[in-house]
Amino acid sequence: MTSRIVGLDQRYAAAASLARHGVEIIAVRDDLGARFDSVTRDLFRLIQRDGPGVWDDVVGAAKALRWRLITYPMPLERNSQLTAAASEVARQAHRLVGAVDEDALLREIADAAAALCSRDPLVGSVLFESLTEVGADSAIVVAASSQSREAVGEWLGSLGARVLTLGELERAEVTEDIAYLLGPPQFFKSAAVTAPRTLEVTYIVPAWFGDRTVPRSPLTQYAEGSIQVAARVVMAGDAAPAAPQPAVADDEPIPEEDLLPQPVWGSRLSGDRALLTDELEARKVLLSGGRAIWLDDDGERIRSLDPTQPPGERVGYSAVPAVVPGTYLLLREGEAERESLHVRAYARIGPSAAAVQASQASWKSGVTERLRARGVRDSERSLRALGVRAAGQIRAWASPHVIRPQSDSDFERLLEWLALPVQPHFGHASLLRHEVHRATRELRDRLEAAADVADLHELERSGHMTLDIAESGFRGMFVTRVVAIAPFSEVVARHDARVPFADDGAQWLE
Repeated sequence: MTSRIVGLDQRYAAAASLARHGVEIIAVRDDLGARFDSVTRDLFRLIQRDGPGVWDDVVGAAKALRWRLITYPMPLERNSQLTAAASEVARQAHRLVGAVDEDALLREIADAAAALCSRDPLVGSVLFESLTEVGADSAIVVAASSQSREAVGEWLGSLGARVLTLGELERAEVTEDIAYLLGPPQFFKSAAVTAPRTLEVTYIVPAWFGDRTVPRSPLTQYAEGSIQVAARVVMAGDAAPAAPQPAVADDEPIPEEDLLPQPVWGSRLSGDRALLTDELEARKVLLSGGRAIWLDDDGERIRSLDPTQPPGERVGYSAVPAVVPGTYLLLREGEAERESLHVRAYARIGPSAAAVQASQASWKSGVTERLRARGVRDSERSLRALGVRAAGQIRAWASPHVIRPQSDSDFERLLEWLALPVQPHFGHASLLRHEVHRATRELRDRLEAAADVADLHELERSGHMTLDIAESGFRGMFVTRVVAIAPFSEVVARHDARVPFADDGAQWLE
């Protein structure tokens, strides 16, 4: 209890300090970065005029490089992320030379990208100097993503400075006085300044990044006398020009968020048509490693892994609504996990497996026929009249992946509605559920063992890895980070839900 009170006192002291003194923004002048930013904006204006299509790959690569200029400030000899991104911009630009009527712009963006590899990033130099000046034991570095945190942490390891994400900082025990946030304020949640963990907060950002607005708490607009955290800007890096450059009129300024890496989702293709019995609503989830899945909206949970937990407690489930970018999912190559669990369960059942499968097929086909004949709404009403509490799940019960209703009484009344005897259907379904649960526990144990010996730092760097499980029936399991989730759902076949497939929609986001 004492430690919690001390921690709360520290949070109040940090918040009071920021309210009095504000935050500092170190804007790092970088002529090479400014040149690349300027030509990227020229390219974006061209796309606004002509539309995307042929420009998608080059603008995607340019946005990715721009992001890494901000969040990967290590020296070039340790910065393969930045050099690879610069090479990709040049490659994509050269592919279009001669194919479109903008060769000069393409050559300029390729040259500007290559020039970035002629010296170490200045943001990193400023960060290193600042840490050296105040002492690594007095400051903590906050990265914009777990990938950036891993890379920056390796670089600064010799200094002894801690590098965390903002989420990790919110949970950590903090003794440092200063937090250096790598990126502009909009890259971090408002809690960075509204619920700070350190007495001082400093953002380090390239001067060419225009939006330096300090975030406010969502409650600020409703609070009387709410605290406004001020910001003071300190310039660093390349020398200022001898004479100020004349401002260039920009009739349509480009919002910074439009220049950040982001997926292109398009619009919903399914329309508003009614679902068939073998269909469901699902959102496309882009995953690290060039994969994606359709995640069903009506699913309750999905297997996940939390690298921050201690050994033996990393593998668990995430509620579907709780899956967000950064969540690590555990999936199986080529099929949904539930399919492999069912195969293992039937193998355990042995000689009776055929009878259990026939029983499942019998009552599920009965549900399908009733839905086809009477429709979903009328079927639900009929079941509710019989006292079936989960009648809204009737479409899911028709799926081969759902073993039976959770409630015994619901299942018995469902069989009554289908004019089927309770036995042997009830017994067969209960046996199958028992064996699936058993297989689920065994899989969890194998996954925990594999996670305990895996290089989780490599996982956080790359975003995905295959788990080494040699036993037949458990092969092909891999863990992958959620990169982005579509803002709308599509109608997909039930058997396609949660099955990984190749998709390059996240290639510019990682």
